[in-house]
Amino acid sequence: MIDLPDRTADGVTPLQVPTRSSSTVPPDVDSRHASLFRPPMPELPARPVSAAGFVRAMSNNGLQLWTKEAYEADYVEERLFHQKRVLLNKPEMIHRVLVENNGNYARTELAIRLIRPIGRHSLMLATGERWKHQRRTISPTLAPKMMPILARHVTACLEEEVRELAAQDGALNLLPVMQSLALKIAARSMFSLEIREYGPAVRAAVREFMQQHARASFADLVMPYWVPTPRDFGRSGFRKRWLALVEQIIDARARQPAPEGPRDLFDALLAAREPGSGAAFSRVELADQIGTMIVAGHEPNSLAIWWALYLLASAPDAQAAVADEVRDADLSPERAGDAFKALPYTRAVVDETLRLYPPAWVILRRCIEPDQLDGLAVAPGTQMMISPWVLHHHRGYWQNPDVFDPARFLPGAPPPARFTYLPFGIGPRVCVGAQFALAETTLAVALLVRAFDVQLAGNEPVRPVARATTVPDRPVLFRLKPRKR
Repeated sequence: MIDLPDRTADGVTPLQVPTRSSSTVPPDVDSRHASLFRPPMPELPARPVSAAGFVRAMSNNGLQLWTKEAYEADYVEERLFHQKRVLLNKPEMIHRVLVENNGNYARTELAIRLIRPIGRHSLMLATGERWKHQRRTISPTLAPKMMPILARHVTACLEEEVRELAAQDGALNLLPVMQSLALKIAARSMFSLEIREYGPAVRAAVREFMQQHARASFADLVMPYWVPTPRDFGRSGFRKRWLALVEQIIDARARQPAPEGPRDLFDALLAAREPGSGAAFSRVELADQIGTMIVAGHEPNSLAIWWALYLLASAPDAQAAVADEVRDADLSPERAGDAFKALPYTRAVVDETLRLYPPAWVILRRCIEPDQLDGLAVAPGTQMMISPWVLHHHRGYWQNPDVFDPARFLPGAPPPARFTYLPFGIGPRVCVGAQFALAETTLAVALLVRAFDVQLAGNEPVRPVARATTVPDRPVLFRLKPRKR
Protein backbone atom coordinates (compact mmCIF):
# COMPACT_ATOMS: atom_id res chain seq x y z
CA MET A 1 0.00 0.00 0.00
CA ILE A 2 1.10 3.57 -0.67
CA ASP A 3 1.17 5.66 2.52
CA LEU A 4 -1.29 8.53 2.26
CA PRO A 5 -2.94 10.80 4.82
CA ASP A 6 -5.88 9.22 6.62
CA ARG A 7 -8.03 12.20 5.86
CA THR A 8 -7.75 15.18 3.57
CA ALA A 9 -8.77 18.66 4.56
CA ASP A 10 -12.12 18.47 2.79
CA GLY A 11 -13.15 15.11 4.18
CA VAL A 12 -12.41 12.73 1.32
CA THR A 13 -11.47 9.51 3.11
CA PRO A 14 -9.93 7.04 2.83
CA LEU A 15 -7.95 6.54 -0.37
CA GLN A 16 -6.45 3.12 -1.06
CA VAL A 17 -4.21 2.41 -4.03
CA PRO A 18 -3.06 -1.23 -4.12
CA THR A 19 -0.08 -1.31 -6.46
CA ARG A 20 0.83 -4.13 -8.80
CA SER A 21 3.43 -6.42 -7.27
CA SER A 22 5.13 -6.95 -10.63
CA SER A 23 4.67 -5.43 -14.04
CA THR A 24 3.22 -7.59 -16.80
CA VAL A 25 5.34 -5.58 -19.27
CA PRO A 26 9.09 -6.24 -19.54
CA PRO A 27 11.50 -3.33 -19.08
CA ASP A 28 11.79 -1.23 -22.21
CA VAL A 29 15.04 -1.94 -24.01
CA ASP A 30 13.86 -0.95 -27.48
CA SER A 31 15.71 2.21 -28.45
CA ARG A 32 13.38 2.88 -31.39
CA HIS A 33 10.83 4.31 -28.96
CA ALA A 34 13.09 7.30 -28.48
CA SER A 35 12.25 8.46 -32.01
CA LEU A 36 8.49 7.94 -31.75
CA PHE A 37 6.10 10.83 -31.22
CA ARG A 38 5.12 11.36 -27.59
CA PRO A 39 1.87 13.37 -27.53
CA PRO A 40 1.43 15.89 -24.70
CA MET A 41 -0.49 14.35 -21.82
CA PRO A 42 -2.85 16.09 -19.37
CA GLU A 43 -1.45 17.49 -16.17
CA LEU A 44 -2.32 15.14 -13.31
CA PRO A 45 -3.20 16.28 -9.78
CA ALA A 46 -0.43 15.98 -7.21
CA ARG A 47 -2.80 14.52 -4.61
CA PRO A 48 -6.24 12.88 -4.57
CA VAL A 49 -8.95 15.30 -5.61
CA SER A 50 -11.40 16.72 -3.09
CA ALA A 51 -15.17 16.40 -3.32
CA ALA A 52 -15.32 19.78 -5.04
CA GLY A 53 -12.41 18.73 -7.26
CA PHE A 54 -14.23 15.58 -8.29
CA VAL A 55 -17.29 17.56 -9.38
CA ARG A 56 -15.11 20.12 -11.16
CA ALA A 57 -13.13 17.43 -13.00
CA MET A 58 -16.24 15.51 -14.03
CA SER A 59 -17.68 18.72 -15.44
CA ASN A 60 -14.55 20.11 -17.09
CA ASN A 61 -11.83 17.47 -17.55
CA GLY A 62 -12.22 13.94 -16.25
CA LEU A 63 -8.58 13.15 -17.03
CA GLN A 64 -7.65 15.17 -13.94
CA LEU A 65 -9.53 12.88 -11.57
CA TRP A 66 -6.60 10.62 -10.70
CA THR A 67 -2.97 10.98 -9.66
CA LYS A 68 -0.13 9.15 -11.42
CA GLU A 69 -0.40 6.31 -8.88
CA ALA A 70 -3.70 5.28 -10.47
CA TYR A 71 -1.78 4.39 -13.66
CA GLU A 72 0.14 1.70 -11.74
CA ALA A 73 -2.57 0.41 -9.38
CA ASP A 74 -5.00 -2.51 -9.50
CA TYR A 75 -7.72 -0.23 -8.18
CA VAL A 76 -8.23 3.11 -6.49
CA GLU A 77 -10.82 3.29 -3.72
CA GLU A 78 -12.21 6.59 -2.41
CA ARG A 79 -15.20 7.91 -0.53
CA LEU A 80 -17.13 10.94 -1.76
CA PHE A 81 -20.35 12.47 -0.39
CA HIS A 82 -20.74 9.42 1.91
CA GLN A 83 -20.57 7.17 -1.14
CA LYS A 84 -17.70 4.92 -2.11
CA ARG A 85 -16.31 5.01 -5.63
CA VAL A 86 -13.74 2.62 -7.03
CA LEU A 87 -11.61 2.93 -10.17
CA LEU A 88 -10.94 -0.59 -11.47
CA ASN A 89 -7.80 -1.44 -13.44
CA LYS A 90 -7.31 -5.14 -12.70
CA PRO A 91 -8.62 -7.30 -15.57
CA GLU A 92 -10.25 -9.83 -13.24
CA MET A 93 -12.22 -7.05 -11.54
CA ILE A 94 -13.30 -5.53 -14.83
CA HIS A 95 -14.40 -8.96 -16.07
CA ARG A 96 -16.51 -9.43 -12.95
CA VAL A 97 -18.29 -6.09 -13.34
CA LEU A 98 -18.79 -5.93 -17.11
CA VAL A 99 -19.15 -9.63 -17.97
CA GLU A 100 -19.44 -12.26 -15.25
CA ASN A 101 -21.83 -10.38 -12.94
CA ASN A 102 -22.89 -7.53 -15.22
CA GLY A 103 -26.53 -7.75 -14.11
CA ASN A 104 -25.47 -6.54 -10.67
CA TYR A 105 -23.96 -3.33 -12.06
CA ALA A 106 -26.45 -0.85 -13.52
CA ARG A 107 -25.91 2.39 -15.36
CA THR A 108 -25.41 5.28 -12.98
CA GLU A 109 -28.02 7.97 -12.45
CA LEU A 110 -25.78 10.48 -14.21
CA ALA A 111 -25.57 8.31 -17.34
CA ILE A 112 -29.34 7.90 -17.40
CA ARG A 113 -29.85 11.64 -17.05
CA LEU A 114 -27.52 12.47 -19.95
CA ILE A 115 -28.77 9.75 -22.33
CA ARG A 116 -32.53 10.18 -21.78
CA PRO A 117 -32.97 13.11 -24.19
CA ILE A 118 -31.87 11.05 -27.20
CA GLY A 119 -32.65 7.48 -26.16
CA ARG A 120 -35.12 6.98 -23.32
CA HIS A 121 -36.37 3.77 -24.96
CA SER A 122 -33.17 2.83 -26.79
CA LEU A 123 -30.73 -0.04 -26.38
CA MET A 124 -28.42 2.20 -24.33
CA LEU A 125 -30.90 2.53 -21.45
CA ALA A 126 -32.95 -0.65 -21.83
CA THR A 127 -32.66 -3.25 -19.06
CA GLY A 128 -33.75 -6.83 -18.44
CA GLU A 129 -35.90 -8.52 -21.05
CA ARG A 130 -36.42 -5.28 -22.97
CA TRP A 131 -32.64 -4.98 -23.41
CA LYS A 132 -32.35 -8.62 -24.55
CA HIS A 133 -35.14 -8.10 -27.09
CA GLN A 134 -33.56 -4.92 -28.44
CA ARG A 135 -30.04 -6.35 -28.58
CA ARG A 136 -31.17 -9.49 -30.43
CA THR A 137 -33.18 -7.36 -32.83
CA ILE A 138 -30.57 -4.70 -33.57
CA SER A 139 -27.42 -6.82 -33.81
CA PRO A 140 -28.14 -8.24 -37.31
CA THR A 141 -28.56 -4.71 -38.71
CA LEU A 142 -24.84 -4.11 -38.07
CA ALA A 143 -23.66 -7.60 -39.06
CA PRO A 144 -20.82 -8.04 -41.58
CA LYS A 145 -23.31 -8.45 -44.43
CA MET A 146 -24.33 -4.80 -43.96
CA MET A 147 -20.76 -3.48 -44.12
CA PRO A 148 -20.56 -3.18 -47.95
CA ILE A 149 -23.80 -1.15 -47.97
CA LEU A 150 -22.61 1.12 -45.17
CA ALA A 151 -19.09 1.41 -46.63
CA ARG A 152 -20.60 2.78 -49.87
CA HIS A 153 -22.27 5.59 -47.93
CA VAL A 154 -19.09 6.29 -45.96
CA THR A 155 -16.90 6.46 -49.06
CA ALA A 156 -19.37 8.59 -51.02
CA CYS A 157 -19.42 11.14 -48.19
CA LEU A 158 -15.62 11.10 -47.95
CA GLU A 159 -15.16 11.66 -51.68
CA GLU A 160 -17.40 14.72 -51.44
CA GLU A 161 -15.44 15.97 -48.42
CA VAL A 162 -12.08 15.53 -50.17
CA ARG A 163 -13.30 17.64 -53.10
CA GLU A 164 -14.52 20.37 -50.75
CA LEU A 165 -11.29 20.37 -48.74
CA ALA A 166 -9.21 20.51 -51.92
CA ALA A 167 -10.96 23.78 -52.80
CA GLN A 168 -10.00 25.33 -49.44
CA ASP A 169 -6.93 27.49 -49.05
CA GLY A 170 -4.93 28.36 -45.95
CA ALA A 171 -5.01 26.89 -42.46
CA LEU A 172 -8.12 24.98 -41.37
CA ASN A 173 -9.63 24.11 -38.00
CA LEU A 174 -10.35 20.46 -38.82
CA LEU A 175 -12.37 19.52 -35.72
CA PRO A 176 -15.68 21.10 -36.83
CA VAL A 177 -14.98 19.79 -40.34
CA MET A 178 -14.60 16.23 -39.05
CA GLN A 179 -17.67 16.60 -36.82
CA SER A 180 -19.73 17.73 -39.80
CA LEU A 181 -18.30 14.90 -41.92
CA ALA A 182 -19.05 12.21 -39.31
CA LEU A 183 -22.57 13.53 -38.84
CA LYS A 184 -23.12 13.50 -42.61
CA ILE A 185 -21.89 9.89 -42.70
CA ALA A 186 -24.16 8.92 -39.78
CA ALA A 187 -27.23 10.53 -41.34
CA ARG A 188 -26.58 9.12 -44.81
CA SER A 189 -25.81 5.65 -43.48
CA MET A 190 -29.07 5.79 -41.56
CA PHE A 191 -31.35 7.42 -44.13
CA SER A 192 -29.52 7.21 -47.49
CA LEU A 193 -29.80 10.15 -49.90
CA GLU A 194 -33.55 10.30 -50.25
CA ILE A 195 -34.13 12.52 -47.17
CA ARG A 196 -31.10 14.79 -47.47
CA GLU A 197 -33.37 17.84 -47.10
CA TYR A 198 -33.49 17.05 -43.36
CA GLY A 199 -29.70 17.18 -43.05
CA PRO A 200 -29.41 20.79 -41.79
CA ALA A 201 -32.08 20.23 -39.13
CA VAL A 202 -30.41 17.02 -37.95
CA ARG A 203 -26.98 18.69 -37.76
CA ALA A 204 -28.39 21.67 -35.83
CA ALA A 205 -30.14 19.38 -33.32
CA VAL A 206 -27.04 17.26 -32.73
CA ARG A 207 -24.90 20.35 -32.19
CA GLU A 208 -27.44 21.63 -29.65
CA PHE A 209 -27.38 18.34 -27.77
CA MET A 210 -23.58 18.06 -27.62
CA GLN A 211 -22.99 21.70 -26.69
CA GLN A 212 -25.87 22.28 -24.27
CA HIS A 213 -27.28 19.00 -22.96
CA ALA A 214 -24.54 16.32 -22.91
CA ARG A 215 -22.33 17.96 -20.26
CA ALA A 216 -22.98 17.44 -16.56
CA SER A 217 -23.61 20.30 -14.18
CA PHE A 218 -23.03 20.23 -10.42
CA ALA A 219 -26.74 19.52 -9.87
CA ASP A 220 -26.64 16.69 -12.42
CA LEU A 221 -23.82 15.05 -10.46
CA VAL A 222 -25.34 15.25 -6.98
CA MET A 223 -29.14 15.03 -7.48
CA PRO A 224 -31.03 11.74 -7.94
CA TYR A 225 -31.93 11.27 -11.60
CA TRP A 226 -35.67 11.42 -10.82
CA VAL A 227 -35.28 14.96 -9.42
CA PRO A 228 -35.20 17.45 -12.33
CA THR A 229 -32.23 19.78 -12.45
CA PRO A 230 -32.24 23.14 -14.27
CA ARG A 231 -30.54 21.55 -17.28
CA ASP A 232 -33.14 18.77 -17.35
CA PHE A 233 -35.82 21.27 -18.36
CA GLY A 234 -33.77 22.17 -21.43
CA ARG A 235 -33.16 18.47 -22.13
CA SER A 236 -36.88 17.78 -21.95
CA GLY A 237 -37.62 20.46 -24.54
CA PHE A 238 -34.84 19.14 -26.75
CA ARG A 239 -36.22 15.60 -26.59
CA LYS A 240 -39.64 16.73 -27.81
CA ARG A 241 -38.13 18.62 -30.74
CA TRP A 242 -35.71 15.82 -31.57
CA LEU A 243 -38.39 13.11 -31.55
CA ALA A 244 -40.66 15.27 -33.71
CA LEU A 245 -37.83 15.61 -36.26
CA VAL A 246 -37.09 11.86 -36.26
CA GLU A 247 -40.82 11.11 -36.64
CA GLN A 248 -40.94 13.45 -39.66
CA ILE A 249 -38.12 11.55 -41.28
CA ILE A 250 -39.68 8.16 -40.51
CA ASP A 251 -42.97 9.32 -42.05
CA ALA A 252 -41.16 10.59 -45.14
CA ARG A 253 -39.43 7.26 -45.61
CA ALA A 254 -42.67 5.34 -45.02
CA ARG A 255 -44.23 7.12 -48.02
CA GLN A 256 -41.49 5.88 -50.35
CA PRO A 257 -41.67 2.60 -52.32
CA ALA A 258 -40.24 -0.32 -50.40
CA PRO A 259 -36.83 -1.42 -51.72
CA GLU A 260 -35.93 -4.98 -52.69
CA GLY A 261 -33.10 -4.94 -50.19
CA PRO A 262 -31.82 -2.59 -47.48
CA ARG A 263 -30.44 0.72 -48.72
CA ASP A 264 -29.29 1.87 -45.31
CA LEU A 265 -29.62 1.31 -41.57
CA PHE A 266 -33.19 2.60 -41.51
CA ASP A 267 -34.34 -0.12 -43.90
CA ALA A 268 -32.49 -2.71 -41.83
CA LEU A 269 -33.99 -1.46 -38.54
CA LEU A 270 -37.48 -1.32 -40.03
CA ALA A 271 -37.21 -4.90 -41.23
CA ALA A 272 -35.47 -6.19 -38.08
CA ARG A 273 -37.28 -8.87 -36.07
CA GLU A 274 -36.43 -10.42 -32.72
CA PRO A 275 -35.23 -13.96 -33.56
CA GLY A 276 -37.32 -15.70 -30.92
CA SER A 277 -40.68 -13.91 -31.08
CA GLY A 278 -40.51 -12.26 -34.50
CA ALA A 279 -41.42 -8.92 -32.88
CA ALA A 280 -40.38 -5.68 -34.55
CA PHE A 281 -39.33 -2.48 -32.84
CA SER A 282 -42.21 -0.36 -31.63
CA ARG A 283 -42.52 3.10 -33.15
CA VAL A 284 -40.99 4.79 -30.11
CA GLU A 285 -38.19 2.19 -29.89
CA LEU A 286 -37.43 2.69 -33.59
CA ALA A 287 -37.26 6.47 -33.17
CA ASP A 288 -34.96 6.18 -30.16
CA GLN A 289 -32.64 3.63 -31.82
CA ILE A 290 -32.29 5.99 -34.78
CA GLY A 291 -31.70 9.02 -32.58
CA THR A 292 -29.12 7.26 -30.44
CA MET A 293 -27.19 5.87 -33.41
CA ILE A 294 -26.94 9.29 -35.04
CA VAL A 295 -26.15 11.37 -31.97
CA ALA A 296 -24.03 8.95 -29.94
CA GLY A 297 -22.31 7.45 -32.98
CA HIS A 298 -21.05 10.46 -34.89
CA GLU A 299 -19.14 12.30 -32.12
CA PRO A 300 -16.75 9.45 -31.17
CA ASN A 301 -16.07 8.74 -34.84
CA SER A 302 -15.31 12.37 -35.66
CA LEU A 303 -12.87 12.55 -32.76
CA ALA A 304 -11.15 9.30 -33.72
CA ILE A 305 -10.59 10.66 -37.24
CA TRP A 306 -9.38 14.02 -35.89
CA TRP A 307 -6.96 12.52 -33.35
CA ALA A 308 -5.60 10.14 -36.02
CA LEU A 309 -4.90 13.08 -38.34
CA TYR A 310 -3.25 14.99 -35.49
CA LEU A 311 -1.00 12.01 -34.67
CA LEU A 312 -0.08 11.46 -38.32
CA ALA A 313 0.68 15.15 -38.79
CA SER A 314 2.99 14.88 -35.76
CA ALA A 315 4.60 11.63 -36.95
CA PRO A 316 5.59 12.09 -40.63
CA ASP A 317 7.07 8.59 -40.94
CA ALA A 318 3.79 7.01 -39.89
CA GLN A 319 1.86 9.25 -42.27
CA ALA A 320 4.19 8.27 -45.11
CA ALA A 321 3.54 4.59 -44.31
CA VAL A 322 -0.22 5.15 -44.52
CA ALA A 323 0.13 7.07 -47.79
CA ASP A 324 2.24 4.25 -49.18
CA GLU A 325 -0.34 1.63 -48.21
CA VAL A 326 -3.38 3.46 -49.59
CA ARG A 327 -1.82 4.88 -52.78
CA ASP A 328 -3.04 2.11 -55.09
CA ALA A 329 -5.88 0.73 -52.97
CA ASP A 330 -9.31 0.66 -54.60
CA LEU A 331 -11.33 2.82 -52.19
CA SER A 332 -14.26 3.42 -54.50
CA PRO A 333 -17.77 3.19 -53.00
CA GLU A 334 -18.29 -0.14 -54.77
CA ARG A 335 -15.12 -1.76 -53.36
CA ALA A 336 -14.62 0.06 -50.05
CA GLY A 337 -16.09 -2.80 -48.02
CA ASP A 338 -13.35 -5.14 -49.30
CA ALA A 339 -10.56 -2.55 -49.30
CA PHE A 340 -10.97 -2.00 -45.56
CA LYS A 341 -9.47 -5.45 -44.94
CA ALA A 342 -6.43 -4.70 -47.08
CA LEU A 343 -5.20 -1.73 -44.99
CA PRO A 344 -3.43 -3.31 -41.99
CA TYR A 345 -1.15 -0.35 -41.21
CA THR A 346 -3.95 2.21 -41.52
CA ARG A 347 -6.10 0.05 -39.26
CA ALA A 348 -3.18 -0.18 -36.78
CA VAL A 349 -2.99 3.63 -36.75
CA VAL A 350 -6.70 3.77 -35.90
CA ASP A 351 -6.32 1.15 -33.15
CA GLU A 352 -3.40 3.05 -31.64
CA THR A 353 -5.33 6.32 -31.89
CA LEU A 354 -8.20 4.74 -29.96
CA ARG A 355 -5.73 3.54 -27.35
CA LEU A 356 -4.16 6.96 -26.86
CA TYR A 357 -7.44 8.90 -27.10
CA PRO A 358 -10.40 6.63 -26.30
CA PRO A 359 -13.54 8.68 -27.13
CA ALA A 360 -15.44 7.18 -24.18
CA TRP A 361 -12.93 7.92 -21.42
CA VAL A 362 -14.92 6.33 -18.56
CA ILE A 363 -17.53 3.62 -18.02
CA LEU A 364 -19.73 4.15 -14.96
CA ARG A 365 -21.69 1.48 -13.12
CA ARG A 366 -23.57 1.32 -9.79
CA CYS A 367 -23.46 -1.79 -7.61
CA ILE A 368 -26.93 -3.20 -6.79
CA GLU A 369 -26.21 -6.16 -4.47
CA PRO A 370 -23.12 -6.89 -2.34
CA ASP A 371 -20.26 -8.41 -4.31
CA GLN A 372 -16.64 -9.48 -4.07
CA LEU A 373 -14.11 -8.36 -6.67
CA ASP A 374 -10.96 -10.40 -6.29
CA GLY A 375 -11.02 -9.86 -2.53
CA LEU A 376 -12.43 -6.31 -2.61
CA ALA A 377 -15.81 -6.08 -0.86
CA VAL A 378 -18.28 -3.94 -2.80
CA ALA A 379 -21.40 -2.61 -1.06
CA PRO A 380 -24.68 -1.66 -2.77
CA GLY A 381 -24.57 1.88 -4.10
CA THR A 382 -20.81 1.87 -4.72
CA GLN A 383 -19.93 3.70 -7.91
CA MET A 384 -17.65 1.63 -10.11
CA MET A 385 -15.44 3.53 -12.57
CA ILE A 386 -13.64 1.76 -15.42
CA SER A 387 -11.59 4.26 -17.39
CA PRO A 388 -10.36 3.23 -20.83
CA TRP A 389 -8.12 6.30 -20.63
CA VAL A 390 -6.35 5.02 -17.51
CA LEU A 391 -6.24 1.42 -18.74
CA HIS A 392 -4.76 2.44 -22.09
CA HIS A 393 -1.97 4.39 -20.35
CA HIS A 394 -1.40 1.93 -17.49
CA ARG A 395 2.27 1.28 -16.76
CA GLY A 396 1.62 -2.36 -15.92
CA TYR A 397 -0.03 -3.30 -19.21
CA TRP A 398 1.72 -1.28 -21.94
CA GLN A 399 5.31 -0.71 -22.95
CA ASN A 400 5.96 3.02 -23.29
CA PRO A 401 2.23 3.73 -22.99
CA ASP A 402 2.50 7.45 -23.78
CA VAL A 403 4.11 7.14 -27.23
CA PHE A 404 2.33 6.80 -30.57
CA ASP A 405 3.34 3.37 -31.85
CA PRO A 406 1.00 1.76 -34.43
CA ALA A 407 3.29 -1.30 -34.52
CA ARG A 408 1.55 -2.48 -31.33
CA PHE A 409 -1.45 -3.43 -33.46
CA LEU A 410 0.14 -4.76 -36.65
CA PRO A 411 -0.57 -8.38 -37.63
CA GLY A 412 1.80 -10.64 -35.72
CA ALA A 413 2.26 -8.29 -32.75
CA PRO A 414 1.29 -9.70 -29.33
CA PRO A 415 -2.34 -8.75 -28.65
CA PRO A 416 -3.16 -6.59 -25.62
CA ALA A 417 -4.11 -8.48 -22.49
CA ARG A 418 -7.85 -8.98 -22.22
CA PHE A 419 -9.75 -6.17 -20.50
CA THR A 420 -6.86 -3.70 -20.89
CA TYR A 421 -7.96 -2.29 -24.27
CA LEU A 422 -11.57 -1.14 -24.22
CA PRO A 423 -12.23 1.57 -26.84
CA PHE A 424 -15.79 0.26 -27.29
CA GLY A 425 -16.38 -1.30 -23.87
CA ILE A 426 -16.68 -5.05 -23.45
CA GLY A 427 -19.18 -7.70 -22.42
CA PRO A 428 -22.90 -7.78 -23.19
CA ARG A 429 -23.00 -3.97 -23.29
CA VAL A 430 -20.14 -3.63 -25.79
CA CYS A 431 -20.87 -0.99 -28.44
CA VAL A 432 -23.07 -2.64 -31.06
CA GLY A 433 -21.66 -0.35 -33.77
CA ALA A 434 -17.97 -1.00 -33.06
CA GLN A 435 -17.17 -2.66 -36.40
CA PHE A 436 -18.92 0.08 -38.35
CA ALA A 437 -17.01 2.73 -36.38
CA LEU A 438 -13.68 1.03 -37.11
CA ALA A 439 -14.50 0.74 -40.80
CA GLU A 440 -15.61 4.38 -41.04
CA THR A 441 -12.54 5.72 -39.24
CA THR A 442 -10.10 3.57 -41.21
CA LEU A 443 -11.63 4.53 -44.56
CA ALA A 444 -11.66 8.21 -43.56
CA VAL A 445 -7.98 8.18 -42.60
CA ALA A 446 -7.10 6.28 -45.78
CA LEU A 447 -8.91 8.62 -48.16
CA LEU A 448 -7.83 11.83 -46.44
CA VAL A 449 -4.16 10.84 -46.26
CA ARG A 450 -4.21 9.62 -49.86
CA ALA A 451 -5.50 13.03 -50.93
CA PHE A 452 -3.48 15.28 -48.61
CA ASP A 453 -0.19 15.63 -46.81
CA VAL A 454 -1.63 16.58 -43.42
CA GLN A 455 0.46 19.13 -41.54
CA LEU A 456 0.05 21.12 -38.35
CA ALA A 457 0.04 24.89 -38.83
CA GLY A 458 1.67 25.55 -35.43
CA ASN A 459 3.84 23.95 -32.75
CA GLU A 460 1.76 24.59 -29.64
CA PRO A 461 1.12 21.43 -27.57
CA VAL A 462 -2.31 19.86 -27.86
CA ARG A 463 -3.60 18.19 -24.71
CA PRO A 464 -6.69 15.99 -24.38
CA VAL A 465 -9.66 17.08 -22.28
CA ALA A 466 -12.35 14.60 -21.18
CA ARG A 467 -15.87 15.95 -21.05
CA ALA A 468 -18.64 13.94 -22.66
CA THR A 469 -15.87 12.65 -24.97
CA THR A 470 -12.10 13.13 -25.28
CA VAL A 471 -11.51 16.40 -27.14
CA PRO A 472 -8.49 18.68 -27.79
CA ASP A 473 -7.99 21.50 -25.31
CA ARG A 474 -8.02 24.21 -27.98
CA PRO A 475 -8.73 24.82 -31.67
CA VAL A 476 -5.90 23.38 -33.77
CA LEU A 477 -5.08 24.60 -37.27
CA PHE A 478 -3.95 22.23 -40.03
CA ARG A 479 -2.63 22.68 -43.53
CA LEU A 480 -3.69 20.19 -46.19
CA LYS A 481 -1.21 19.96 -49.05
CA PRO A 482 -2.44 18.04 -52.12
CA ARG A 483 -0.48 14.80 -52.22
CA LYS A 484 1.28 13.86 -55.43
CA ARG A 485 0.34 10.38 -56.65
